[in-house]
Amino acid sequence: IITTLFLSPKPASAIVEQKVYSSNARNMARLNSGDSSGGSVYDNNPPLPKARARRAMVGCKNGDARSLAGERMGREKGLLKEALSEKECNMMVMGGDSDFMLGALEELDCPTCPYGIGTR
Repeated sequence: IITTLFLSPKPASAIVEQKVYSSNARNMARLNSGDSSGGSVYDNNPPLPKARARRAMVGCKNGDARSLAGERMGREKGLLKEALSEKECNMMVMGGDSDFMLGALEELDCPTCPYGIGTR
């Protein structure tokens, strides 16, 4: 009886989750689980105009987001625009139009991806 208690594997419900005592260990555990978000939560539809422009500028740095925004703009305007350059995207956002990029970011929303932007 004693050998069966020590040698038999424990069921999954009996394995206790390890406690994490430092922020570094918490971050390592999060990264090991596949979460690359940096622990941040991103809002792809911020209420303030300046916050909308800042979030859209982050999207302009991402090739997948620019590509999707260009395709969406092309469908809306009947153009065959496939991708925006980073410069074109930045100029549009600085000109006050951030909704085209925020829509693409909402479609690519990925809470566990870097910057909250997934891939296509």
